[in-house]
Amino acid sequence: MTIQELLDEYNLATDDIRWSLSLRITESILHKLENRNPEELTGYIWSGELGDNLYDMEERWIRDRGDRLNRAILDEGHLRDELSQMALDKINRRQP
Repeated sequence: MTIQELLDEYNLATDDIRWSLSLRITESILHKLENRNPEELTGYIWSGELGDNLYDMEERWIRDRGDRLNRAILDEGHLRDELSQMALDKINRRQP
């Protein structure tokens, strides 16, 4: 299967991928805050790493997973686990 076929099967759009990846970044930031390490969080923002992670994150994720799937580097079962979590994130998402 292709990445697009899998996204269609799980009824996931680019916006859903962006939402789920945003949740992962939020969890990472909260973890940094939980450890009471403002310098680590400040360094993450200041270095541009946060901006780099946000730039086209959903397109890069789709491209990366599709490429790895096509080259048989990524197991479809593992990808399905990721997509299942993203589908769950979509269900739990509150619309503004």
